[in-house]
Amino acid sequence: MSPEIFDFVIPLYQLRWNTRAVLEGITAHYAPRSIHVIAPEQQAQSLKTLVKGWKVAPVYAHAEEFFFHRSGLTKQAICAELELGASLYTPGWFYQQLLKLGAAEGIKDLSEWFMVWDSDLLPIKAWSIVQQAQYSFALLQHNQWGNAAIVTAWAEWIRSVLAVEPLTDHEGTFVPHHMWFKQTHLESFKQQINRYFQTDDSWLLLMIRSANQFGTFSEYWSYVSWVAAHAPADLSFHPYEHYGATTERFFDDGTGLFFTALQQYQMPTSAEIDSPSYAEVEAFVQAAYGSDPMPSSLSFESSPRHLKKGNENRHIEELRSRWQIISAQP
Repeated sequence: MSPEIFDFVIPLYQLRWNTRAVLEGITAHYAPRSIHVIAPEQQAQSLKTLVKGWKVAPVYAHAEEFFFHRSGLTKQAICAELELGASLYTPGWFYQQLLKLGAAEGIKDLSEWFMVWDSDLLPIKAWSIVQQAQYSFALLQHNQWGNAAIVTAWAEWIRSVLAVEPLTDHEGTFVPHHMWFKQTHLESFKQQINRYFQTDDSWLLLMIRSANQFGTFSEYWSYVSWVAAHAPADLSFHPYEHYGATTERFFDDGTGLFFTALQQYQMPTSAEIDSPSYAEVEAFVQAAYGSDPMPSSLSFESSPRHLKKGNENRHIEELRSRWQIISAQP
């Protein structure tokens, strides 16, 4: 398969106001062969109807409940392995990571190299992802902010389960909200999980059991650490200073500062703005930023948990955003 032919995979918990803009933005900047969206069945069915009016590459919607039907495991059965009790993360959050790592098991004829893209990541002044047969992603998150305890747990998982050293960068983290995966490397990654647990049980169940042991895991950081140790020629990324330095992350589930301002900007010319196109969002961003540097990307957090974070646990991409709602600190 030509290096220029590839598919995108997007786990999606819920259709939101920005879904259309993200899918159209991906199409405009990267022209994938197809976009595979994995979502709860009702959301997947709704998407199939909605995309007919969008300017997107061919979109295929997959129901997440039975995505791993070939293994005989349902979402319910996999998530039932989780025994964390009180946790920052829901069973669905862990399951989404399995959907990324196991995308090829539920999508027929998925490209050998495929790009997983978080559903809330909107490219604006975007980066190249394929150059001279090299598949590259961009570091979008600085390593000096965030929850240190969680990062420590992720690193312990990588050292213990994968038996490799966590890959680090002098400035960015390897949690960039998008990632190239290669099916060959994913297979050896999963084989290592079986070796660690010394069982032939499905890697899907073992990943969940590993969360019970370590409290959490990071699909992106784990995968790149594995590739860095075993196939370093296949690891390529843009440094944080190129695109991470201008990206912004903030809460906006349709009630936030960004969407409110977008509605006000569009009001004179559009009566239907609940699901704006990428062109409409891009025009608003250009008007809003004016002579200021354009962001490389915008990430629209939708979980109310992000409103409750203390500033000490926020990422700099949140703190510097003009669209971030900062709750009052005690």
